[in-house]
Order: sequence, then C-alpha cells, then structure tokens
Amino acid sequence: MTTTIRQYTSALLLAAAIVPFTGRAAEAEEFLLGATVHFTQDKGILDVNLKLARDCNLNAIREDLPWKLAERRRGIVTAPSLFRRIADTARANGLPVLGILAYNNHFYDGGSYPRSAEAVAAYARYAGQVAAGLRGRGVPFYQVWNEWDGGCGMNPAKRGRGDAESYINLLKAAYPALKQADPDATVVSGSVCTGDEYFEKLLQLGIADHCDILSIHTYNFQQRGEAATPEAWQRRMLKLDEMIRKYNNGDSKPVFVTEMGYPSFTGPHGRTAGECAVYLARLMLLARTVPNLRGLWWYDLQDDGWDITEREHNFGLFNADGTPKPAAAVMRDLAPLVRKGEFLGRLDTGDPSVWILRFRHDGRETQAMWSTGGRRSGLVWEKGPGSTGTFKMRRPGQPPQPLAWGRRDWVADRKAKFDPARREITIDEMPLLMTGDFTDVRLAGTVERPAPPAGRSDYRLPPDIAVAVPKGEKAAAVSLPKRGNYFKFADPGYQGDKDLDAAFEFHYDRDHLYLTVRTVDDHFRLAPSAERGWGSDGIQTGFHFDREGGSPLERVELDFALTGHGPEACWRTPFAGRRPGIATDVKITVREGKREGTARWHTYRLTIPASSLGAGELRPGRSFLFSILVNDNDGAGRKGFLHWGGGLGSRPYDPSFYNLVVLK
Repeated sequence: MTTTIRQYTSALLLAAAIVPFTGRAAEAEEFLLGATVHFTQDKGILDVNLKLARDCNLNAIREDLPWKLAERRRGIVTAPSLFRRIADTARANGLPVLGILAYNNHFYDGGSYPRSAEAVAAYARYAGQVAAGLRGRGVPFYQVWNEWDGGCGMNPAKRGRGDAESYINLLKAAYPALKQADPDATVVSGSVCTGDEYFEKLLQLGIADHCDILSIHTYNFQQRGEAATPEAWQRRMLKLDEMIRKYNNGDSKPVFVTEMGYPSFTGPHGRTAGECAVYLARLMLLARTVPNLRGLWWYDLQDDGWDITEREHNFGLFNADGTPKPAAAVMRDLAPLVRKGEFLGRLDTGDPSVWILRFRHDGRETQAMWSTGGRRSGLVWEKGPGSTGTFKMRRPGQPPQPLAWGRRDWVADRKAKFDPARREITIDEMPLLMTGDFTDVRLAGTVERPAPPAGRSDYRLPPDIAVAVPKGEKAAAVSLPKRGNYFKFADPGYQGDKDLDAAFEFHYDRDHLYLTVRTVDDHFRLAPSAERGWGSDGIQTGFHFDREGGSPLERVELDFALTGHGPEACWRTPFAGRRPGIATDVKITVREGKREGTARWHTYRLTIPASSLGAGELRPGRSFLFSILVNDNDGAGRKGFLHWGGGLGSRPYDPSFYNLVVLK
C-alpha cells in the first residue's frame, strides 16, 4: 500500500536561540539532550563522569546547587567553590549546566518549604547571588526548585507536598532576582512530578508569566502495560502542550523534561538493562515529535549504588563504577540525530503499532522504525527507476551495514521469484534506522510476523484486598496484627495483640469515603498535633486513585490523631496543588474507653470527600490503592508501627506498594 506523511506543522525552535553558550555546544543545535549528575551529593568523580557525558554526545547536564551549601551562615550567601568547580569542568567539556536552586534551609521556616515573606526573600537572595557568582562560567539555565509538589530533598518530617500558590510566590520573587544577577540566564520553572492536575493548577495561577521555560518530570515506568511506554509518554506531552495553550492566550511555551528514565532493577515495575535501552531509544526519537519540547534530561547519568532491588540505585546510563550499560551505547549513537536532526514527520502505515519517523541530518534522510506491543512486522520497501538504492541500516549502538536490495519470500513458497526492486525489513521494539536517498522509494506494505511472547509482566498484584461497602451496609473489618505486619524501629518491638491491636473498615457513597479505625493500645500517648502524630500513637493513611493524566507516583496522604485539644486530621500530601495542613474538609470523631490495666481503646470515624482524594464519583466496581499504619510509642519514643500495605512510613514512598480496596 502507498503511504502518506503525517506532518507536524508547528515549527521547532532552536534551543541555541534560547540562550547562547560559548563552547562545543554553541553550534546551532536544535535540542538539548542531557543527564542528571549528583556531585553536590558527593556521588561520582567529577572529571571522569563529565567525560562520560561528553563521550555519550550529551550537550547538557543538570545538577543541584543546594541552598544549604550556599548559605551556611544566616544572611551570608556565596557560590561555593564546589559549584564553581562543577561549572568550570562542565564548561571545559562543552556541557552547559542546568542548575537546580532548591531544598530547605534550616534558617528559614523551620527548615520547611519557604513560604513566609522572610523565607521567600531569603530564597530569592540565594538564587540571585549564586547566579551572580556563576555568571559567565557556563551555567545558562537555573531551575527554581525541584519537585516542590513531591517533597524531594526535604526533611521527611517536613516533606509533605508544597502548595501551588506558595510556589508561584517563590517563583515571582526568584525570577527578577535571577535576571538582575545574570540577564542572559534562562529561568526554568520548578519541575512538577505528581501529575497533570498540579501542572494545570500552576498554569491557572500564571506560572507561564514568571519563567522562560516550563518544566515537568514525566516518569511512567510504574504504569501498567501500554501506559508505561514511550508512545504513551509522547501522547501525554502533546496533551500538555494543548493545556499550556489553554491558559497562555492560545500560545505555546517551551518545555524542558528535566527528568525521565526507566530503572533496571528487580523490584515492582523494574526492567532489564536491555529493556531500558529499548525504551530510551524510542523516547529520544519521539521527543523530537513534540513541538514545544526543547530539552530532555535522562535520569540519571550514573547508577547511585549496587543494590539491584533498590529502584533509586539503577536509573543510570552507566553503572556506579562508570561501566557502560546498554543505554549508554544507545544514547551515544542517537544523540547527534536527536540534537541536530530536522524532524520531517511520521509515515502513516495504517497500523498504529508501527512507527516510522523521518529525520534529515547531515544532508541525508534517516527513517527510524519500530513496532510496539511486543509485535514484529515486516516492512516491504519498493524502489522505482529514479532511486539510487543506496542505503545503510543499523540498530542504535551497532555499526551500520549496507542494505542489499532484493526480496524472495521463500519461507512461504520455495518457488517464489526473486524481486530485485523490493526489500523486506523486519522491525520489533528496538528501533531500526535506515539512512540514504529515499527518492522514488516507497513503503509498499507491511507483513505481520510471529513474535516471542513477553517474558515478564510489570503488574504487581497487591498482596491484600479489602472491600468498601455502600453506606448503611455491614462491612467486614480488616485486622492489622493478624497479618503480622509490624515495622520495628526500636526494641522491644511488637509484643502481640495486647501491645497494639488495630482494624479498619470502609463505607462509601457517591461523594464520600467513610473510614473507621479501631485501636487498642497498652500505653496510649496523645499527639501534640496530627502532623506530629507519627511520633506518638497517631495514624497515617495513603490513597491512590487511577485517573487520566495522573502520575503513578501520585498519592494523597492523610494523617490523624487524638491530641490534647481533641481529634485532628491533616493533609500531609494533599491532592493537586492544595496546601498541606489541617484537613478542614475532613470530619473526624473519636470515642475512647479503658481496657484492662493501662490499655485504652479508640474508635476513629472519618468522613473524607472523594474530591479531596482526586477520586471523582465513587460507584460500585471502582477500586483504589490504600495503605494504613498505626504508630506505636510506649513512652520511650516511636518504636514501630502496625501496617496494612507498604509505601508509607518508610521507604520507598510508593503507592505501588499499597494494597487494593474494591468498592462493592
């Protein structure tokens, strides 16, 4: 069949036009392709790692420039020698730095998010003085915070989620301070990591007016099935551009994806190093199909450790000792095409699982082709009399080989005739690149080919399931200690039901969840507040509802406790840009009484609006992920907690470790 070309009409602007940079990367490169490094965390070897980045054909890096290192004495801010050394070494390797201005400083707001007028002014001073100290040293980009909405880098007791309004106030103060310190600097907004609703909230508050480039983190490795693929990522990026236009007077605005990656580890949602390389190849190529995307930073350059069960140790292009993983070869090979190539369009094969992207680079056309969903396809190419027939093909990271023309389908028919004007090429999930003169060459058809079955599943079945029943019906209580779920911090640890006993149950109607928790504790301690309940005998819960545009890491955390002034609930991690703090939208009551000896029983009843959980309408057949823990302090400090589900109270803070609740 003859194909047509799906053209992308929006022009791709040059990243080089956004900010000039003197050095190897000052050529007219259309796209910034970088990786995250962690030298300010004492990880890696500065000279060695930056040479690895350069040799991978990257043209940018991203590094923390922490507030606490720049302001070690209150009111005195400098660009430390470490910052200058990183910038100078990166500049010598032709790698412009995206500097992250972030994380708490204990001098302000108790080490929490800078929200007070004093803390905001101090942050702006820090940002401006660091930019002034690094001006001209190869740090053309500054990012105002990192994952404000996710708590990255914050003290766990202060972590929660930063609210959108406070972030906009911070950005409004930092933007002019940075521009005054370095008029050539490009100011990048803080990266959103918890989903598109928070991003939309920031757009509604006018974030586009207070930065040069917007930023988002787009991890989808924890999604299930097709939703975890680079193709799903690409669809999301195109929708985000539509969202930006909606709130920006119809205009687009440049975007950086400052973190994206797939970890090669053995835990839930882990992949092999080879699978990560396949996804990186497709991600890099698809990045150029998003008109307003100007830069992509892989997370990260180098693994952070050797534990193959720990997700955070295994995102790198290189192992912790600098040995390349398969993804490093892919990055090295594809980076020149992605950085400098002109995207021409996608060939429409009529099969949505077959991707063929056209690029022009170094005066030649390259077509990158692959199939999705574990399929293999044969692409039948046909050349006309005007074709030179000169092509080379390769897999990323492998040497090219000449393409010999001629097709004879002898597998189907031993007597099949040889056709010198045709050639069949088999594609699968790793892109195949064909480079040459495509004049008078067409795709004549596709052939389905058998593929081996997938060897793994990225679905994690929750170990426990609870049932929520309609309000008014009798619910079955779920008991925590009968499952032996106790996380110990200190001796003597859990002493059985007489030490701490707990159970919970759920009811619901269309607009509310009703949570009842019953506890018996042999030494009960009142909490100073719900927020500090984790240090007493407070209760913590986590919720995750699947929704379109939501992040797999998105979670809502609600803590509650009996305090000296009565029962109290607080949002530790609220939904969609709302501010952490007292949960005035949650109704909570507590009944209490005595048991044998010092033991006391408590029954907590909470009415939680579904809208506060990002749940939408609650109806039979829906489900959500849920985790609960009951803290245990017998007078000598927090000794542990009973829990149902994981991902709460101890690392990893990950809703994929929650259990499942089904609505009857």
